[in-house]
Amino acid sequence: MSPALRLRDGLPPRGLIIALLALPQIAETILAPALPDLARHWRLDAGAAQSVMGIFFLGFAVGVLLWGHLADAWGRRPALLGGLAVGLAGTLCALFAPRFEIVLLGRFIQALGLATCSVTTQTLLRDRLRGEPLTRYFVTLGAVLAWSPAAGPLAGQLVSNRQGYQGVLAAIALAIGLALLAGIALLRETRGDAARHVALPVLARQMLGDRSLRCAAAQVAGLNLLVFSFYSAGPFMTGPLPGLGFGWIGLAVALAGTLGALFNGRLPGGAGPAIRVAYGLRCVLAGVAAQAAAILLDPAPGPLWALAALPLFAGYGLAIPNLLGPALQHYGHCLGRAGALFGVAYYSLLGLGLAATSWLPFESPRPLSLAWLAVAALLLAAHRAQHRGKD
Repeated sequence: MSPALRLRDGLPPRGLIIALLALPQIAETILAPALPDLARHWRLDAGAAQSVMGIFFLGFAVGVLLWGHLADAWGRRPALLGGLAVGLAGTLCALFAPRFEIVLLGRFIQALGLATCSVTTQTLLRDRLRGEPLTRYFVTLGAVLAWSPAAGPLAGQLVSNRQGYQGVLAAIALAIGLALLAGIALLRETRGDAARHVALPVLARQMLGDRSLRCAAAQVAGLNLLVFSFYSAGPFMTGPLPGLGFGWIGLAVALAGTLGALFNGRLPGGAGPAIRVAYGLRCVLAGVAAQAAAILLDPAPGPLWALAALPLFAGYGLAIPNLLGPALQHYGHCLGRAGALFGVAYYSLLGLGLAATSWLPFESPRPLSLAWLAVAALLLAAHRAQHRGKD
């Protein structure tokens, strides 16, 4: 048996890993096509409706810290199952909410619980995989998971057309319930004994002083800001589309993201993670710049607004695995808490960024596209400054 296969011994089935990692993305993006219906139901403007997207990531940031800590304290399996149960409760709270404020509370609790799917699942992968095998696993997952944001808008459009935003929340509840049942049947414990005795404040100070980790967190946050603010604004900017509606855009985005992830395997073997991230960030900047140019030619929102930005998603698929794979290579003795602190950093930045974009005027696509152009340029400039002379 090869070393890589021995390392993978004890991991849950890959299908379950994919389902757990995809679930938060689907829960976030599946609601995007239903935002106009939610806005009509609660008599909100487009900007106010975006708050159900932004608050998701604030809850997610808190949940990442909570479940990362509990993954080390209780074990990976209890943390995953407990988080799924909390996510299910929050979804039901939002579904049966009598006021919009309760919808927001339910979305926060939903995200709080579903955060375990990210931090705890990544932790159990890091329990069994190290170095290049871990990065390859993330690349493979990235190629498949690129379709989860597409599945979200597509399913959301189909359900919203028939049952409105409440039908979408019911679909999320069903998905979480199925994942919980599968986890009970298939999850095994992977935690090692060393994870039990790590002081969180000491670890936090160590990680805060790690410049490379700070830069990685900022890049992950910035890339996700571009992707998820695209999904938040997309249904309003593209307008109604025939057939699958905004789901058409989701399919195009998924294909671009898959191609970006698979391009990792086409690069020369000597191209390390930093070089691959740089290529990804250049693709991101090209996509955002193409979108801005399209808006200058035709300022009216429409499908061209979305299609011009497709290189953004190819760059995301290329960069993200090479940011996540090596990020915690020096924290193998405390993967749960380290993953929690790393996650809470970039999800907090992401939630604040999405909240900021919700304040931009939506009458025209120009303010949002200019903001994205600034974010993409800053990400590439920061990466170049961090690795100047190293690659």
